[in-house]
Amino acid sequence: MLLKFAIRFMGVLLAVLILSALAIHFLFPAKFTVDLWIIIVPLILGIPIITSVLLASDDELSPETVQ
Repeated sequence: MLLKFAIRFMGVLLAVLILSALAIHFLFPAKFTVDLWIIIVPLILGIPIITSVLLASDDELSPETVQ
């Protein structure tokens, strides 16, 4: 189940990263690029973490028992 959580996290992270990169590239002048990346990194990492945890079920986050 942890694999399902990790795949969801990576998918959301990739989507947010692509959208951020496109927005920074096309909506802002080049001289602000580095500053915007520094400012937006917490959002790029925070949105996938919060989304993945909110969408996770209890059995995905609990440790698997060995029998």
